Amino acid sequence: MEFSKVIHARHSTRSFSERPVTRELLEEILLEAGAAPSWINTQEWRVYVATGAVLEKIRKEYVERASYGIQGSSDFPVTRRTSWSPQAQANMSRLMQRAADLNVSKEWDESENALFHAPAAVYLTLPKDANKWAIMDMGGFEQTLLLSATNKGVDSITAYSMVKYPDVIRKYLNVPENYAVAIGIALGYASDSKINTFRSERMTLNQFAKFSE
Repeated sequence: MEFSKVIHARHSTRSFSERPVTRELLEEILLEAGAAPSWINTQEWRVYVATGAVLEKIRKEYVERASYGIQGSSDFPVTRRTSWSPQAQANMSRLMQRAADLNVSKEWDESENALFHAPAAVYLTLPKDANKWAIMDMGGFEQTLLLSATNKGVDSITAYSMVKYPDVIRKYLNVPENYAVAIGIALGYASDSKINTFRSERMTLNQFAKFSE
């Protein structure tokens, strides 16, 4: 796919079908993500992939905890929406209003609790004592992974709900205690659910960029 088309084709899929993503395809996506830039080539990321029976065990525990109203406790501090800038809060409000207008809020919550019903989950981790600059590397790795997946016809979403119970992730994927479960990415193929017709708005160039000559 032409690169500009890949960029604009990528979006957050909020409900996946049961169609599996092959191990070969997952490996190709991760290898391409591994080509992302890294601060003085440190490459401190470590990646854990869950599919099949293991992912179903993780999903079951997530759904059970959500049903009991157990709050998430991610390794990275949770930030309330009111702690974000006015611009960020305005963007969030518009996003949630669009979901409300589509009448998919209930399905949205159910899908999030079930890890979006994805057939594959990728967890990106960093040492808990990593240099703060390492998060820049992880962002590059994540974005490269998402674009690689899109280019190969695989849908994706990155979400807090994927990492809100890190103890469950550690339990089934053997993530060491000294590594923070930073980012969770669901991969698969979009279902025909109405929730997948939802698209977020993007800021215009004039809203986020300023040129000086």
